[in-house]
Amino acid sequence: MEEKVLFKVDQNDIAYLTLNRPQKHNAFDKEMTEKCTTHLSNLHEMPSIRALVIKGNGKSFCAGADILWLERALHETPIERSENARLISRMLHFLDTLPIPTITYVHGAVMGGGIGIVACSDIVLCDSQSLFSFSETKIGLVPAIISPYVIRAMGARYTRRYFLTGEKFKALEAHHIGLVHEIVDLEIADIEIRKFIQYLLTSSPQAVRQAKSLIHQIVGDISEATRIMTIDLLSSLQISEEGKRRITAFQTKSSPPWRPGEPSDD
Repeated sequence: MEEKVLFKVDQNDIAYLTLNRPQKHNAFDKEMTEKCTTHLSNLHEMPSIRALVIKGNGKSFCAGADILWLERALHETPIERSENARLISRMLHFLDTLPIPTITYVHGAVMGGGIGIVACSDIVLCDSQSLFSFSETKIGLVPAIISPYVIRAMGARYTRRYFLTGEKFKALEAHHIGLVHEIVDLEIADIEIRKFIQYLLTSSPQAVRQAKSLIHQIVGDISEATRIMTIDLLSSLQISEEGKRRITAFQTKSSPPWRPGEPSDD
């Protein structure tokens, strides 16, 4: 069986982490989240690495959490649900606090936890045809775990709109609201990534790490208390009546009772 997460380090000490579950649009399940968390945790202990590049194989960067993983949570104990939410929180925390620069390239569907990765990255490039959405409200949940990072990246004003509506928005809007830095089509993505790697390799490694640390000190890290609050919120909503109904509706390809019809995103 092919690995769900690929990891390598090249001759220039650049690490590459690739989401590799293309048949599921790189939607996170428990195994995939655990593997990402392990790789990101290990990078904290690898002082020779100069930068991390994150990409996704297949048609999409990441479609958020696997609905089957969410469905199984309905039958888990509160401790098990909390542990799953904590695992996602740890993954994003390790990425956000990584002392080296991170470059993330996204394409296709970028939803839920996929946007969490974007918000925790230092440099974000995206394909012009990318589609973003905080789709959690559509299944009776909220973007709890990713919220501290997304609010910091986009600001509260835009977050209010997109968290509440769950609507899809395109690359130009993601650029406009500060979620991504540059729009780069897929066919030249590797060239642009190499350009940013070259910028980083020509900078002092110690100065780059200190510059990133300085930003965290001034802006402030996401506190443990905040992360615990988001974990508890997600865990409780997973077994709420609306959450149960929507996940069941998704599995049976039916509409939940609160949905009168879908507005057009065009």
